[in-house]
Amino acid sequence: MANVISASRRTDIPAFYAAWFVQRLKEGSVAVQQPYSGKIMRVSLKREDVSAIVFWSKNYAPLIEKLESIELTTKNLFFHFTITAAQELEPEVPDYRSAVRDYLYLAKRYTSRQIVWRFDPLCITDKMPFEVYQERFLRCAELLKGNVSACIISFAHPYKKVIANFKKDTRHLLVELTVVQKRDYARRLAEIARRYGIGISACCNDYLTSNEVKKAACIDGALLSTLFNTPLDTRRASTRQECACTKSIDIGAYDTCAHGCLYCYANTNKDQAERALRLHNPAWNSLRMDVPENGVSKAQQEPPVKGRTMPAIAIVYDHRNGD
Repeated sequence: MANVISASRRTDIPAFYAAWFVQRLKEGSVAVQQPYSGKIMRVSLKREDVSAIVFWSKNYAPLIEKLESIELTTKNLFFHFTITAAQELEPEVPDYRSAVRDYLYLAKRYTSRQIVWRFDPLCITDKMPFEVYQERFLRCAELLKGNVSACIISFAHPYKKVIANFKKDTRHLLVELTVVQKRDYARRLAEIARRYGIGISACCNDYLTSNEVKKAACIDGALLSTLFNTPLDTRRASTRQECACTKSIDIGAYDTCAHGCLYCYANTNKDQAERALRLHNPAWNSLRMDVPENGVSKAQQEPPVKGRTMPAIAIVYDHRNGD
């Protein structure tokens, strides 16, 4: 069975690596280094081996001009579009009004069912209380009305690296919320969403689920099968707890997204991500390196930043592994 390609939970491929992605489609394969084992798997991107592509981004502008090239591989495209209007915590993300314009373009080029608005994560700080997010959610919902049916929310998780990056790069202080507060905030967003015909669901935050807030399956094999009229693997992926996603192959890499979002779980720090982008070569067969058949990597040559390091490389030829 062909694979669902996720591009990508680990980084913003549409915003920063669109040219690389199109080149990988043209060549029909990509090498993906698993983030913790260091194993490299060769993933086929040939037309017959790709059932659908699921994109994740905060800026689709660089990808939009390449859609015709992507459609040569498949027209079965699904888009997660994050628009939070929280540039205080997302310094390199485009203004939400331009993001909305791109959202509307995608919704009209395809269908509104092929694009999901993500208003996540909600990252409550001493300078950005929930009421700020509530007002911005309303503003975005008004601009998107009639073109969005589903919105996914979650709350930022205070990982150690997130706390460290907040101390290093901002004067914001994370505010610790109770489960009761979070459930109330989710309910208030759901009330606004309902007025615009938008269904709210929660990603990996099961404690938020209620009559108003459903459980999200960000990659939903059953939905994709219906949308694209093709059989897909609907087995649950072995990802993090509470994740309801079905099987896919993620082709991204951590520490490569240069949006600089302070709450990001996928970057050790923004300096390492910015360096990865600076060193990136669109001709590489993997996002962070070029992996020849003998497995000796022509990887980035600058010394590593303190934090996550690239694990040793081991080559395996298996395009059936999941995320």
